[in-house]
Amino acid sequence: MGESTVTDPIPWEAANQICAAIRKEAEQNWYTAAARWCWNCQELTGGDVSNRGFMREPGNRGCYLVNIRFAETRYID
Repeated sequence: MGESTVTDPIPWEAANQICAAIRKEAEQNWYTAAARWCWNCQELTGGDVSNRGFMREPGNRGCYLVNIRFAETRYID
């Protein structure tokens, strides 16, 4: 499935900012399920930005946490 088939891609800049915010929250609230998900992703990527979870699917749609946050921001605006 290619990038062109994604109906609602998340702009890379937005996905990166959302991911950074989620990582910061995970540091502060390390005991939550979302934090465990985030920490697991960070461990799997070895800190490599190009392998972050949101980049694993076309249109930056690979991370459930980023997808939810992006959807929430679209309804707030």
